[in-house]
Amino acid sequence: MEASDFKDDHLLKFKKIGNKYPVSVIILVVVIWLHTMCCNEVKDRLVNENYLQQIFEGAMIVLAFTGATFTDSWLGKYNALIGSIIFLIFTQITIIVKESLIKDFYISWIFDIFGLFFLSLAFCIQMSCEYCLAGDQFPLYQVKERKKIFSSLYLSTTFGILFADIFAHLIWVSKWFSKSYSLLLSGILMGTMSLILVTILWCKKFFFIEHPKGSALLEIFKCILFAMKNKLIHCSWKTPKRDHWLDWASEKYSENNIKAVKLFFRLLLFILPFPIFWALVNKQERKWDYQAIQMSHILRRHQVTDETVENMFSAVILFLLFLMELILFPFMEQLGISFSLIKKMVIGMLLIFFSSLGALILELKIQNSAGMKPNSRQSFLKVLNVADSTFDVILYKNNSHKTTKIIMDDMYPNYDAIDLDSDQDVFQLRVSSSTWFKKEEILLEEKTIYLLILSGKETLYSITLMKEDYEKPENGLAHVRIFNTLDKDIYIMLLVDTFRLQKHNGYSPQLSIRISRKVNLFYMIEEKKEVLQLKAGLLKFGSSYLLFIIQHVPVVKIHKVKLVQVKSFSVAWQFPQLFIKDLGRYFLTISCMEFFYYEAPKGLKVTMTALWTSTLYSSYIIMNFVSYISLLPEWIEYFLISCILLSIITAFFIISYYYKESYRENPSSEFTIIGNR
Repeated sequence: MEASDFKDDHLLKFKKIGNKYPVSVIILVVVIWLHTMCCNEVKDRLVNENYLQQIFEGAMIVLAFTGATFTDSWLGKYNALIGSIIFLIFTQITIIVKESLIKDFYISWIFDIFGLFFLSLAFCIQMSCEYCLAGDQFPLYQVKERKKIFSSLYLSTTFGILFADIFAHLIWVSKWFSKSYSLLLSGILMGTMSLILVTILWCKKFFFIEHPKGSALLEIFKCILFAMKNKLIHCSWKTPKRDHWLDWASEKYSENNIKAVKLFFRLLLFILPFPIFWALVNKQERKWDYQAIQMSHILRRHQVTDETVENMFSAVILFLLFLMELILFPFMEQLGISFSLIKKMVIGMLLIFFSSLGALILELKIQNSAGMKPNSRQSFLKVLNVADSTFDVILYKNNSHKTTKIIMDDMYPNYDAIDLDSDQDVFQLRVSSSTWFKKEEILLEEKTIYLLILSGKETLYSITLMKEDYEKPENGLAHVRIFNTLDKDIYIMLLVDTFRLQKHNGYSPQLSIRISRKVNLFYMIEEKKEVLQLKAGLLKFGSSYLLFIIQHVPVVKIHKVKLVQVKSFSVAWQFPQLFIKDLGRYFLTISCMEFFYYEAPKGLKVTMTALWTSTLYSSYIIMNFVSYISLLPEWIEYFLISCILLSIITAFFIISYYYKESYRENPSSEFTIIGNR
């Protein structure tokens, strides 16, 4: 009896729902939802700095391949999923210890690195293992049911991310967040992870567990080395030529094993365009975030925040995808409309390309639309918090009041429209935190935009109110205004002049800086001879920035805020392109997961799936080499991204045109594990 027949007979013994879906896959869908929710919540708490994001992205690329190789060779998919949950628990323990016990900067940094290592292992193992483990629960002939579960796993993962974002947003905007509540949240996450682990272990009897039979990847490398060595030995012109250089391994390896090695190389070629493709898609998504900041957030006469808009759009898109999976796609199948996996991939990539074209058109509309300005007897107020605490800001006028919750590192806060009784009005401002309180009066004038800046650390906080005068810089320049939040005076040294910034929110005049990929300024503390470097980073074409110097020992730390002129164009116009983009990502991800599960040789399914999923995390590294396009105007960036996306899709189409699917829903073409003859 063949191995596939034995597997099918064994799977018939497991309990199923509706005689189609094993109980194990239903358990897996629920577990993956909870696991994804915990993963994203932990990631949001741990990866809160730019350098930590870089470490996380790099670790994902390395550990995805390493973990998948161990899974295919020795651990097995079920044990790897358990290991992923255990690593996530270790990550949460690291966060709890760091937040409650560690106060030293360097020791805290070491704990961050350990936490990132465990988190990267949890992330990279989860996605590749969950699809392959779910696919193993079905006999080979249940292709449609397996496809449904792959779609359910994707929707479950998306819902877990959305749930975590909404949960985090509710915590931050409420008044509940404190150190004690942070520990309570950590306890809830630990309890959820423990519940997931116990559920998986207790439900082991419902799973079909296929045990690995050694390293197929190692055998592939042995086959390659033997073929190269044998070809070099028989390199004489008298020796008959063979169709492919891998055919020189036929003296030791069977025909099926050589075919598997050839398939391995074809799959590697298939993966090749995806790193650049996902890098461009991720950059486009960041551009969408910035595009949304420029648009009006007034929906049905109600002002909504960026987080509310993002969560609302994500919830509606998830609901529409669920309806399409439940109603539209089955209806298309009844009409005989179906596509191969490769065609679905191309459709998904084209949908993402069309969404980038929509972003280009929308950007041109935004650039040509008028900016929002306060009306008569109205002013706009934006609160910037660069302090080390969270504040409640309450603005009183007579007996009425307006409350705004301010969050640390809020890079693009919204404007609040303040109604006045005359052309100018006096308001009572109350700013409070858990350890500090201040109350003062401020004067607001009509048709004016103000910035209220909160700065300082520990209990030495200060408040600065200034008018925002948005003036677009000339070509090749960016406007920069530097703020000193330290308790010492600072001297900013330029080629033409030197500016003295007084301690506690002294600020410079508006400086015109020529843009480049990395802008470095120089400053001096209290007329000392030592000159320090202020790394402003990337300044974009035609933009205005506020640079806050918030720390100078042990390292210089700045907080950079980009000033954005809000246009009258409604943010609701982003929804069509976001839906098209998410629909394309849905098609592409599901098709790729199915494709690599079916096409990969037996013993390499998790490895090939992990190689593809690692391309999702390679974008951050790649974009560091192509960040020069950020020096261009916004609409040109959108145009270039769309053109490069189209070229990548064309290259992928050429590769896929000559690729012949070995599976094509035919179980007989599944390869056996690599091994000697």
